Amino acid sequence: MEIHHCPEKGIGPPRNLGIKMAEGNIVCLTDSDCVVERDWLQKIWRFFEQNADADGVGGPVFSYQYSQNKIQKLVGELFVEDYYYPSEVKRVQFGSISGIIFGANSAYKKDAIISAGGYEHGGSNLELAWRLISMKRNLFFNPEIKVSHVFSSSITSVFKQQFRWGTQNTRMKRRHRIHQGKEIFLLPYFSIRCLLSSVSAKNLEKKILHFIQLVSFSLGRVYGLHS
Repeated sequence: MEIHHCPEKGIGPPRNLGIKMAEGNIVCLTDSDCVVERDWLQKIWRFFEQNADADGVGGPVFSYQYSQNKIQKLVGELFVEDYYYPSEVKRVQFGSISGIIFGANSAYKKDAIISAGGYEHGGSNLELAWRLISMKRNLFFNPEIKVSHVFSSSITSVFKQQFRWGTQNTRMKRRHRIHQGKEIFLLPYFSIRCLLSSVSAKNLEKKILHFIQLVSFSLGRVYGLHS
């Protein structure tokens, strides 16, 4: 195993360096706070063997079940609920997050990802996926290719992560010329509706955490309009 140092900060540059240095024709990606299944690589390899037209594949990201605090457990549950993973193999569609593939659990043909110019500096896998699809590349979501993720463990880290994702989301949609006016207008509505739902004591901690996520993501979306 070789380890390469990337002097440039950010998520995108180190990933691009790794892709460049990879010797194989398929590049598999996960994160340092993730645990892949024992047969993760075999499932990826098998998928590409059985689907010659595939340029990329990914699967669900679940919460790591060991040594978690309450916040990590709830964040993991909300993540799965928000993305509502398809139960069957699904082709990734441009402009949609249904069945999207994540940077923590993805694999691409090296020539495809290089032809797209690799990751942007922020390292958004959603943006990369949409860019590849706009280039007529074939990406798929496979529910059998699974990864466990150690989610944020504090309210502060949850807020920062959601704010960053919100900013990336706005910039990404602006780059791909996706109209955002109605979406931005509806962000306060969803946040307020989430807050009102917390009046019920049932799952109160989870509802409050979801409200914090929505607010920080919404602030990031607005910030992205001016940055």
